[in-house]
Amino acid sequence: MSSPLSSNAQPAMSQILIMLVLMVACGQMAQTIFVPALPLIGDSLQIGASGLQAIMASYLLAYGLFQFLYGPISDRIGRKLPLLFGLALFVVGAIIAANSQTFWLLIAASTLQGMGTAAAGALSRSIPRDYYFGDELKTFNSYVSMAVVFLPLVAPFLGSVTTTYFDWHAVYYCLAAFGTLVWLCLLFGFKESLPENRREKRPVLASYALVLNHKPFRGYVLSLVATFAGIAAFEAIAGVLYGQSLQMSPLWVSLYFVAPIPGYLVGAFMASRTSSMRKLTNRGIALLGAGALFLLIPGLSGWVIGWTLLVGSVLFFCGAGVLFPTLTSAALEPFPRQAGIAGALLGGLQNFGAGLAALAMSLVPMHGQFSIGLLCAVMVVLVILALTWAKNCEQDNQITDANLL
Repeated sequence: MSSPLSSNAQPAMSQILIMLVLMVACGQMAQTIFVPALPLIGDSLQIGASGLQAIMASYLLAYGLFQFLYGPISDRIGRKLPLLFGLALFVVGAIIAANSQTFWLLIAASTLQGMGTAAAGALSRSIPRDYYFGDELKTFNSYVSMAVVFLPLVAPFLGSVTTTYFDWHAVYYCLAAFGTLVWLCLLFGFKESLPENRREKRPVLASYALVLNHKPFRGYVLSLVATFAGIAAFEAIAGVLYGQSLQMSPLWVSLYFVAPIPGYLVGAFMASRTSSMRKLTNRGIALLGAGALFLLIPGLSGWVIGWTLLVGSVLFFCGAGVLFPTLTSAALEPFPRQAGIAGALLGGLQNFGAGLAALAMSLVPMHGQFSIGLLCAVMVVLVILALTWAKNCEQDNQITDANLL
């Protein structure tokens, strides 16, 4: 089947991919670049482990909530203007963070950064649907997942080097500089992907109702929210476990922190090579479950064991790499005119749930790695229940359609 746009109007896949990777990079770097600097931030601003985790939680909550705003706006006015506005907001937030001298100002700046990168978070899911559908859409989303996975590998090392030779404020100046570069690339290199004749005309609430009334979509969203919540909770607590519980240096914290990322890459590669959704979801669930057990079992005795954290996180991330492009594509497929809202719901709910998970990690007393292991195990159960429900709804829809014919 052909793409929604004609071959003459559609940019090359590589050009679309580069733009999407740059967009997503801002949000990913903002989540991971400051991890090696956490001990210095804590000493400088006199805050403990819970306060340090709240920095990521404030970013994720804003990142999730504001996607609900950018999605419907982009369905009506196009993708480019909301992207430029959001990334400009991100740069302002990074500059404020770089000049923060109090904990609450840093929290406000992190929130502002999340409000800005929410535009890229929502539209990075919508823009591929403007061009592709079916197996093409899943394959492209797998390519996006594989491409963007390298940025979290680079960001903590950049943060470690910057922190070592300068201080933690310089980390946020790096974010501001990168955000400015991406803003310029989008201004001059991104061609509007949603022509006027394909923009949504319904009222916003009617569009949201149309998407949310689709039962399989709700099942896919819940599965993605649960998976991403597990990842975000691990990222929120990993720096504390590695840096404070295991007394690792900033360099080793960076190495252990990014080690699960290749697992995600392997999972996304699996998704790009397999067309059967059933096989992919089964593999993803199995990997998530194995990862959760590696995290949980030592935690039952109150232990923190580096290699179990490493193996468990690699397996969990690999499962996420399988599920994210697979379920994202399945959820967006039915909504060519509401791709902005569907993408906003996918991204917004994922990241809002992730923010709540990170916040929960900051509020729950830490007993070894038990809290993160238990949370990941609960998330795996939610994924299984949600995907089972979505599958049953899909079968019911097929039976209904057959009866109507």
